[in-house]
Amino acid sequence: MKEKLQQFGKAMLVPISLIALSGLLVGLGGALTTELTMTSLGVNWDWYSTSFLFDFFSVIKGLGNVIIGNLGPLYAVGCAFSLSRKEKGWAAFSALICYLAMHNTINVLLDAQGLNAANTTVEALEASGLSVIEASKASALYTIHLGFFTYSMGVLGGIVVGCLVAWITSKFYNTKLPTALSFFAGTRTVPIISLVAGGVLGIFFFFAYPPIGYGLSNLAGFVHDSGLIGTFVYRFSDECLVPFGMHPMLETPMYWTELGGVAMVDGVRVVGNSAIQLAQLASPDTSKILVRSFMGGLGIINWAIYPGAALAMYHCAKPENKKKVAGLMIPAIVSTTCFGVTEPILFTFLFVAPWLYFLVYAPLAALGEVLCEVFQVSIYQGNLKDWIPFFLRPEKINIMPYLWLFPVFFIVSYFLFRFFIIKFDVMTPGRDEDDDEEIRLYTEEDYKNKVAQKNGENSANGNPSENEGIELAKNIVQALGGKENINEVDNCISRLRIVLKDPSKMESDAVFKKKLKAMGVIHMGNAVQIVYGPQVAGIAADVHDVMGI
Repeated sequence: MKEKLQQFGKAMLVPISLIALSGLLVGLGGALTTELTMTSLGVNWDWYSTSFLFDFFSVIKGLGNVIIGNLGPLYAVGCAFSLSRKEKGWAAFSALICYLAMHNTINVLLDAQGLNAANTTVEALEASGLSVIEASKASALYTIHLGFFTYSMGVLGGIVVGCLVAWITSKFYNTKLPTALSFFAGTRTVPIISLVAGGVLGIFFFFAYPPIGYGLSNLAGFVHDSGLIGTFVYRFSDECLVPFGMHPMLETPMYWTELGGVAMVDGVRVVGNSAIQLAQLASPDTSKILVRSFMGGLGIINWAIYPGAALAMYHCAKPENKKKVAGLMIPAIVSTTCFGVTEPILFTFLFVAPWLYFLVYAPLAALGEVLCEVFQVSIYQGNLKDWIPFFLRPEKINIMPYLWLFPVFFIVSYFLFRFFIIKFDVMTPGRDEDDDEEIRLYTEEDYKNKVAQKNGENSANGNPSENEGIELAKNIVQALGGKENINEVDNCISRLRIVLKDPSKMESDAVFKKKLKAMGVIHMGNAVQIVYGPQVAGIAADVHDVMGI
């Protein structure tokens, strides 16, 4: 079960990988195609709105909207590709077929019931006798998507299609048929079955989605009505899922479905707090972006709590180790504040004292989210990379409370972590007599030595970077029990994700952390996640080369 959840969490990250870029494109394009922004910069709007520059930035904005406006099919293709162990290309192709077939079927059945875009608007439903609230809920069920009048399922339909097609691919990719039908055998069977499955899904959702849609609306209402308690529970639960790589399962519906709210932006219905904020960013309207977005607390986590914890670990280290610990902490905090990559600092204390993470850090992060909502912090995500497009529209954000929230949480985090580390003698980096080797794996000095070593090998080996990467990959494969013990290798943003046949053949965690440059290791039944940080993509590619896949 844990293995399946890991695979599902990984699949959620596939389409999300483009969202950061799309947010930057929407923010940049939206800012530079808005009259208020340009006139405030002293640009003549009459000239600018008919210029090549306006058209250029309109294209930029449109490129971002391609992602935001098509998350359903992107999730269908992305999930099918990611979850399929065999014939990933056919799985992705078949997922698109299935997705289109599903919505076409819903379109046909809705039309047979006399429902269309004209008679399902809020105004038309009010005229039929429904109250405003009832009309709004009923109208919210429908949308025009990819040319089909269909249910507004958002990413739900895409996820269901992706998972179903991944299963179809695993079962039918090697289908054998009689000679007369051999053209349709093998991988060609997958899109055929997926087409039929799309029709069946369309019939199923035609009857099943209205109660699902109303249920989501009611659940969103519950989350909304739960106020600050709901905010606390959301952030606490999300942070508790991060070490297991399962947080996308909670974040995705909050960001992209009715669970995260529903808003009308420039006359368009937008669902999910992330989608709402990106739409608001692109809108020429000057009102603030969504306040209760469950994101303001990420700024406190990345800019205050983690830096405070890092400083505490530095001060708790033995004097002779402080320079090494600083080499570990400084790059980790930079990656956290600039890019939102939290694993390097997270795993420095998670595995030596899990209770410190779940009983101190997670509640503190949840409290930060609550206070951000109380003081109306309005910002997207919590790192510099994601903030850049929003800084171009300063009238839409409110980060003034950060001026005192950051210092307060930094100080509280510092003293809490320092107190518990000393009181319970937690072996954070630099405190153990025998952890010198592990500290060196994380230091900036070791990185420089590695670069110098690579340069020294350049004349002898010709391609030192590649040689060292392949050597590390070989050692990783060997430590996992060899090629024959590995069922699947993939990666997310910061973790190498592996499914093993026999986990007992894997080397100890200490081997990975001390000899194979890992920041941490997570065991989930037959599945294992090895944390390598931002460089994991290159490591995964080398492992694939070593395994010949």
